[in-house]
Amino acid sequence: MSYRSDVVRAAVREWRRYPSGRPGVYWRDVLPPSWSDADVADYAATKDWCGGFALWALREAGLGAGVSWQDGIGFIAPSDLPRVTEPQPGDILVVPEPFQHQAVVVSYEPTTGMVTSIDGNQPGINPKARFQHGNLQFYSIQPFVDEAERTASSLGYVLAGAALAAAATWVWLYGLPGPIDTAIKRLAA
Repeated sequence: MSYRSDVVRAAVREWRRYPSGRPGVYWRDVLPPSWSDADVADYAATKDWCGGFALWALREAGLGAGVSWQDGIGFIAPSDLPRVTEPQPGDILVVPEPFQHQAVVVSYEPTTGMVTSIDGNQPGINPKARFQHGNLQFYSIQPFVDEAERTASSLGYVLAGAALAAAATWVWLYGLPGPIDTAIKRLAA
C-alpha cells in the first residue's frame, strides 16, 4: 500500500466521478468538527475550495486525520509541511501569486520540470500540466505518511496484544480444548 498513490487515486477518482466538484463535501470533511452544518454551507458558498479539495484527498488516503482547515491559514503551515523542490506524487502544489491556489501533484518529470496535478476549483476539478518555474511551490506530505505508517505499525502490535490477551482469558476461564487440556493436566499431575 502506498499512501502517496492513494492520495492521487482519490483525487483522480473524484475528478472522474464529479468533474464539477463537491465543495460542500470537501469542506464538511476538512473544517473543524465544531462547525455547524450551516457554517460549513456558508463557507462552501463563499470560499474557493482548491485547498479543501487537496486536504480532502489526503484524508481519503488515510492521511492528515487530525488536521483541520484553518480559515485564512489553510493546512500546510499549521501542519509544518516542508517545502521541496522536486515533488512526489501526492505532494501539494501551491501557486502563491496572484492567489493561493493548491492542487495535488500527480507526477513530476525532473528533466523537463513538467508537473501534472489535479486541481480543484478550476471551476470544477481538472488535471493540469505545468512547467515548474519560480511561481510554483511544492510541499511534501511525507510527515503525514510517516505518522500514518507509525500508527499502522503500532496498531498491528495493539491488535496482536489484544488477541493474545483474549486467548489467555479464554484459557483461564474455560481451559484448553480437548487433548491439549488433557495432556497438560497429565503433566501437572
